[in-house]
Amino acid sequence: MADSRITESELVLPSLYLMTLSPQGSVTTSELINLLSQMLKPTGVDAQILSNRNDTYFSQKVRNLKSHDTLTKYGYAKYSNGTYYITERGRDLVYNNRINIQYILSSGFDYNDVKTSLGKVYNSRTSSIIPYEELVVEGEIKTIVTKSYERSRKLRNAAIEHFRKNGIIACDCCGFEFKSFYGDKYGTSCIEIHHMKPIFQYASMSIVQTIDEALKNLLPVCPNCHRVIHRNNITAELIPLFKQQLFSSTHKTK
Repeated sequence: MADSRITESELVLPSLYLMTLSPQGSVTTSELINLLSQMLKPTGVDAQILSNRNDTYFSQKVRNLKSHDTLTKYGYAKYSNGTYYITERGRDLVYNNRINIQYILSSGFDYNDVKTSLGKVYNSRTSSIIPYEELVVEGEIKTIVTKSYERSRKLRNAAIEHFRKNGIIACDCCGFEFKSFYGDKYGTSCIEIHHMKPIFQYASMSIVQTIDEALKNLLPVCPNCHRVIHRNNITAELIPLFKQQLFSSTHKTK
């Protein structure tokens, strides 16, 4: 459900990740509430304020990490005098999932997709996010592990073939088509594939099954639109409005 509350298991990875960003590997509960709120940008029920309290449902759930010993009972962190300190086990968990975490947090997905994906990565030992080799966002080149490259390449190629119409592939947002503008020599392989929702790779799924599932959540875009989408955190539900505004703006200038 889009309006469901975040769970404690969905908070484990981002909480530990924030600790790794601290030089001391530590964070207080108050800091954790503020940093997680900035990072995840809770919406819906989680953003609502509890009756007769200053806490939101989201901040209450973060506080529950302490009352339920969620981060300490598995040895991911220690708690002392109001502060969490990440352990080596916690660092290992973050390191082993670093590509997944970065992909989820930096791809402009909406709140529900982000929290659900973080929970899936934490709870599942048989699935992982597919990192996508074409993404270059705000100058940050995303790291690709070797074993994922082949699937990523096949996914991109399948997406291009899927969206190609009459031998051309245009930006789904602004309509720009590279081959018509730059010609055959320079205008090929320039389209980028935007992920509207996180794409999971399951151990039980073949590459064909993965691609079939992934194509439902991909969009061909030009680099300009791709950067605008990420810079402005245009989520999947806002893409139609973004396209409508581009269309209106283009026709006003003609």
